[in-house]
Amino acid sequence: GVIKRTLLSEYEYQRKGGKIALTLDEGDELLYVVLTDGTCELLIATEQGQAIRFAEEGARALGRTARGVRGISLREGDHVKGVCTVEEGKDLLCITANGFGKRSPFDDFRLMKHRGGYGVTCYNLTEKSGILTGVMAVNDDDDLMMITDSGTIIRTPVSGVPSRSRSAGGVIVMRLGEDQKLVNFTTTPHEDAEETEPAADAEENAPTVENAPAVVE
Repeated sequence: GVIKRTLLSEYEYQRKGGKIALTLDEGDELLYVVLTDGTCELLIATEQGQAIRFAEEGARALGRTARGVRGISLREGDHVKGVCTVEEGKDLLCITANGFGKRSPFDDFRLMKHRGGYGVTCYNLTEKSGILTGVMAVNDDDDLMMITDSGTIIRTPVSGVPSRSRSAGGVIVMRLGEDQKLVNFTTTPHEDAEETEPAADAEENAPTVENAPAVVE
């Protein structure tokens, strides 16, 4: 839950072996890097479905080797699972390890006066949904690409993912095989699927639809 803001000019002159960007606590690791302009609002989410929204101005710029400051407080057993900038006209997309997801308006998340709190619920997680895999700012012009721990990947329009309140659950956005988990996702500009004539034996040799994208209640 530690964050740090550093000027890009700190990395202007490169060394052969790279430069230290962050001093880590024992057992901690760097998860995400986001480019900001100094006036952005950030949202950090955890695997247990908590999120906090705050202004990056609340974290002063520090040197490359500094440790950073508290961005979000974590309850026992919880871990950070995503960070994104709050963008006007976009929603917050939340996806879980068991293939469930939803969009929520950023307006559902009050801008906190101070960073470092426990935040508020961003997803009503259950045993069926699994833990939160990550979050991202999206709009209807995006396509969503998701990948499982076994290498299965699908692409589906973000517009097919319903919008729900921050404290609600979601719907199935990717059907997973037995023992599969959704481990990562990203967005890409939307493209309409090309229609092609099916081969004569297409029905006979058609693949299973276990991993076809679906949005169902």
